Amino acid sequence: MKSIRFLADFYSVDGTGNCFVKYAKGGLYPLSDETAGQVAAGFAEEVDAPEAVPAVAPAPAPTPATGTTKPAGQSADGA
Repeated sequence: MKSIRFLADFYSVDGTGNCFVKYAKGGLYPLSDETAGQVAAGFAEEVDAPEAVPAVAPAPAPTPATGTTKPAGQSADGA
């Protein structure tokens, strides 16, 4: 079965502007119009896979850190 192996990470941006890796370098993905376009662009190659490759769900976008901040001049031990 034909699969697509990416030669570089391919990034995408979600609706809120967060960037994430949609196709990882070295990963095998099923042949689709989008992945075939990446082969034509030179960012991926078509390979023979021994078995069917499941579609990989994109990684969830990272969420902003929600840590607390300390006032200036306060040390880590609270003294």
